[in-house]
Amino acid sequence: MPKQAKNISNPMTGKLNGLVVALMLILAMSVLSNCRNNNDFFTSKNSLQYSEDTIWFDTVFTRVPGSTYPISVTQIFSIKNPEKLAVNANFQLGGGSNSPYRMSIDGISGTQINSIEIGAKDSVFVFVQCKLEANNNVQPLLVMDSIISNVGGHVSNVKLAAYGWDAHYYRDTIFSNDITISDNQKPTVILGYMGVDQGATLTIKPGVQLFASAQTKIYIAGTLDIQGTPTQRVSIRGDKPVWDPQFLPNQWGGIHILVGSINNSIRYADITNATIGVRVDSLPVNGNTGLKISNTRIQYSGQASLAGITADIQATNCLFADVGSYSFLGLLGGNYTFNHCTFADYSGFSSRTDGHFAATNTLRDGNGKLLKHAPLNLSVNNCIVDGPLKEEIQFDQTNLNVFNTQIENNLLKSLNPKAIINKPNFFNKTPGFVDVQRGNYQTDSTAFGYKKAGTFGSPVTIDLLGKTRKSQPDLGCYEKLP
Repeated sequence: MPKQAKNISNPMTGKLNGLVVALMLILAMSVLSNCRNNNDFFTSKNSLQYSEDTIWFDTVFTRVPGSTYPISVTQIFSIKNPEKLAVNANFQLGGGSNSPYRMSIDGISGTQINSIEIGAKDSVFVFVQCKLEANNNVQPLLVMDSIISNVGGHVSNVKLAAYGWDAHYYRDTIFSNDITISDNQKPTVILGYMGVDQGATLTIKPGVQLFASAQTKIYIAGTLDIQGTPTQRVSIRGDKPVWDPQFLPNQWGGIHILVGSINNSIRYADITNATIGVRVDSLPVNGNTGLKISNTRIQYSGQASLAGITADIQATNCLFADVGSYSFLGLLGGNYTFNHCTFADYSGFSSRTDGHFAATNTLRDGNGKLLKHAPLNLSVNNCIVDGPLKEEIQFDQTNLNVFNTQIENNLLKSLNPKAIINKPNFFNKTPGFVDVQRGNYQTDSTAFGYKKAGTFGSPVTIDLLGKTRKSQPDLGCYEKLP
């Protein structure tokens, strides 16, 4: 007789059966949910509440021909359902597919987005961008549209508004011959790099506005000639032409004056939002100058306003301020002359613990080992060096090379620990700046430097703004406000 088979139950069978039942229940609930009756939605009126009634993009450069650049920043607002029932809303741009705006709601993008469910007392976020076409106008032109919501046949809307500004564009351009940028009516936008070859000169005429995109650098192997005036200053800054970003660093790379470049000149310019505002490499030869800079403001730089590496720089009536590390860095020697300049940092861009005005005749590695040395000649007169630290000046010198300083008649935030500053100066007094939090380093009625300037070389008869100085001028780049 064959043996009777035993009835052995598999313990996994019960678990699998339970899992199947659970999945069927979830599927059934999902189907029921998707088959919600329209009576479950609130449809009596469109009571959606917008966090803003108008979404402003301020000023946006119009599109580069044949390109998707530029696209605006993304604006975000919320739409709230105040009712005790959910709503099912449809959204569309008033301009339809021809609208320069694009929206995204709940991860869905387009010019028309349907069947967005907003739960009772709940909200959704809306993301909006715009890309504007050229309008052939000199001044920015207002471009408007709206996002229309429809709840049960009831409509409401939120307005969209941007100023489109036509511009000239340069993308990854190297000039081998002389080039002049002169249009001060339309802005000029630089995409990528701009370079000037040896033997060529880039001339920027009064009133020109240059906007540089992220990662942009201006390389000068030839000559740079910026010709601003007191009434038509040249502006070079990041490419977000709105108010708040004016105070933000690292929006573009900066101006880099290369080895071999000669006779560079910057007058009446405002250079802002760079990583390094202006960098100058190496001493010129055959008696040429490296950089003469006057009546210029270099501000809101992520690393340094002005940096020289064995360079030749002469600066008068300049403001170097609000930086991540250095208002001025003179590395590995060089020849530097500053008269009536203000060096200051109250930006808070970094938690720096060292002074922002620095000069060395050395180059060291990360461990402090001396790698190279070169002669340093530094002259600083009638200037202000100020900031929140007790010591805002750094020097590093080796006796293996020249370290020559002529620092006299300045207002300095310094304890002078190495006694390198050996001529008469004013230490640790209040400069009387108008508003350091807003980057205003003009001086007010409390200015310590009032009528304390001396004469070193040719008299300086005007200030940074071109205003006539008194017969007994003030320290720093500005004459005191009336």
